[in-house]
Amino acid sequence: MNAYRQAEQDFLVEGSDGHGLVQLLFNELLVAIEETSISIELDDLAARSASSSKALSILYVLNSSLDFEKGGEVAISLEQLYGWSRRQLIEAIKENSRERLANIRTSIADIADAWASIRDKVN
Repeated sequence: MNAYRQAEQDFLVEGSDGHGLVQLLFNELLVAIEETSISIELDDLAARSASSSKALSILYVLNSSLDFEKGGEVAISLEQLYGWSRRQLIEAIKENSRERLANIRTSIADIADAWASIRDKVN
């Protein structure tokens, strides 16, 4: 199953522009947060570690991709959101808090939806 998922991701990345890659990162981040929540519920330490590491890595990549010259206040707000998300994710892992993860997921989903709507307006 993982091989199929990886093949799908490879295909999506190859056909994506910058906007599409960020959308893919948002989607993968939401999946990683959900997987972290499920692994907490199942008390699966290995899965929790893998999914939370993936989520933290994606947050780092999203933060690193910000263009503060072009993005101005929006880029600053996103940097703050990504920092808050990283801190909340670390606390959620320490506390086994699915509630914190749900808060992160809601915030990221809102941004992902807004990002998707930009593409819809441009096309």
